[in-house]
Amino acid sequence: MKNKNQILVCIDAHPKSNVLLRAAANKSRETGLPWGVLYVETPEHFTLERDARERILRLLTVAEEVGANVHTVEHGDVIGGIRNFIASAHDEGMPIQTLIMGQSSKEGFLNELKASLAERVMREVRVFSTGVQIVPLVGRQYTPSWFDRLQLKDIKLKEIGFALVSVALAYIASEILRMQVSGIGWTAQVHNVTAFFLVASIITSLRYGLVSGLVSAIAGFSTINYFYVAPYSGFGISHTADAVSLFVFLSSAVIISVMGGYNKAWTTSLARKEKRSQALYKVHRLASEASDRDGALAILYDELSRLLEMDIAFFLPPAMNPDALELVYPEQADLTPEDNKSLQLCWDEVRTTGLGTASRFDSIWRFEPLTTHNGEIGVIAIKVPLHIRLDSSFGRLLSALADQAASILERIELTKMMSESRMREEREKLRAMLLSSVSHDLKTPLASIIGSLSVHNRMKKAGRLDSETSDELIDTALEESQRLDSFISNILDMTRIESGEITFDVDWVNPEKILQNIKKRMRQRLLNHELVVNNSDASFEVMMDRMMTEQVLQNVVDNAVKYSPKGTKIMIRLCAENNGFAFKVKDQGPGIPEGKLEAVFDKYERLKQSDSQVAGTGLGLAISKAVMEKQQGSITVRNHESGGAEFSLWFPNMKSFAHRAKAKSPEKKTFGEGKKERNELA
Repeated sequence: MKNKNQILVCIDAHPKSNVLLRAAANKSRETGLPWGVLYVETPEHFTLERDARERILRLLTVAEEVGANVHTVEHGDVIGGIRNFIASAHDEGMPIQTLIMGQSSKEGFLNELKASLAERVMREVRVFSTGVQIVPLVGRQYTPSWFDRLQLKDIKLKEIGFALVSVALAYIASEILRMQVSGIGWTAQVHNVTAFFLVASIITSLRYGLVSGLVSAIAGFSTINYFYVAPYSGFGISHTADAVSLFVFLSSAVIISVMGGYNKAWTTSLARKEKRSQALYKVHRLASEASDRDGALAILYDELSRLLEMDIAFFLPPAMNPDALELVYPEQADLTPEDNKSLQLCWDEVRTTGLGTASRFDSIWRFEPLTTHNGEIGVIAIKVPLHIRLDSSFGRLLSALADQAASILERIELTKMMSESRMREEREKLRAMLLSSVSHDLKTPLASIIGSLSVHNRMKKAGRLDSETSDELIDTALEESQRLDSFISNILDMTRIESGEITFDVDWVNPEKILQNIKKRMRQRLLNHELVVNNSDASFEVMMDRMMTEQVLQNVVDNAVKYSPKGTKIMIRLCAENNGFAFKVKDQGPGIPEGKLEAVFDKYERLKQSDSQVAGTGLGLAISKAVMEKQQGSITVRNHESGGAEFSLWFPNMKSFAHRAKAKSPEKKTFGEGKKERNELA
């Protein structure tokens, strides 16, 4: 539910405006009503000197720190801004019950005759039933000097030069007009010459502001008086008509210069705010794309430094001492002992300190706390140079930037924590699956080995062991031992690969020799399958690590044996492919589901499936992928047309040459069809 009434205090650049804040805070405590602070930003705001603008900023900051709602509105005059704000609050159902304004003593006869600002506001807001409380302020109401109004501190030589050049062009245009008309006609046209110089004043004031426009007006007045008003070629006025004409010109030029200056200041303010809004969006977009804290800080530093045209520094607590602060970006910041006091106070009390605040400590840095709903995470420091013009929105801009930077840094930190949490959960899940595999898949072949050898020993002692039964039991124990060795090797290999302990010894290798070693090592596993090797018409030498490639090929063949029915063929083809060499391993199994073609290379992928009839840890293909990538190669899989899966092991570097003796390298070899083939190889 909205508040029914509010207390509002209006402040300006008066040196004693802090008295108004105390009066409003006391009024709020007495009535229990919320209170707010209003500052009307008029075009005159931009003519104030730096100390006055800083005073306003400090008052707004202090008011916000003590719990007031701070409002800044833009309007052409103070009375209109106050009236519009009170009307808007009344329409929104939150009327202003009491308006607190300051009034300084009147000085001068003319000031005594006219009503004060507070008295005029009182008449304007009476229609809204708003009571006005006037607080006397000791001292004269701050009014900017002519030097402040004319912004002489900000004048540049090129602006004065532009004003003088515009007057010179107006003089040239007047002379051209004089040459085009007769003497009598020129006498009639001389009063219209002022239009050329008036145009020069208009253009100059709109382009460069008040001072340049006044320079153009004075220079134009002097030029007209010297060249076009009798007595000619001298300063003076002989006729009343000329005096009136010059007075009208000078008055018009001055008024136009003042209006043009205000328009220039207003336009500059709007352009600055638009630039800041766009920059805030850009900062948020760029920093949100950063994946780590250092990257986000670098983006924030670069963009905010360019936006504010000021030095920026970020202070964050170290991981080992969260109560302290250290400079994290950039590497150096020029802070004095007074600056460090403001920095520490900002961190300890979580409030804005430094320039533009009550806790300034003679610092030219402004310190904004980086806070989120979870607490403070650091401090951003902004060094405000003397040439930078402060306005009332400066504090709100810095607070918005600090909040945005804090949210970005917190998001990155939370993302990192979530990623680490997911990794821990994944590790725990994989560890649990590995333990399940060890308790089942590794224990199963061990039980078979123990069972086969136990039966062999009991039957031998009982004298009932014949030669065929003995061979069968020993073959079973040997096959299960090799399978157990393969499981353990895969686990150890994956651990070594992930830790980076494996080094690859790459050299030119004949791939046919690798196949010969594979046949010998896997003869027990291939008892129920036929291994068919297809060679091309050329021999190859491939750049690879021989031992690791044998392990990869063994894992792929072993995978084909697991998932292929007994009595089927496993075919291996050696061929050149994509300017490299490839092993093509094709089985006659059921193939791989389309959605699992890439997932088969994930660690423990077999353990994730409900079908656990096929023994294994799910590491073989993951190891194969890691080894191939370490050799700049690749391993892929597809389902071939005749059914089953086809794995492709591709190596980028190879040399090929024609067979020297084809007869010694038959195109097709078969291996592993029963005990006969095994005995022949033995």
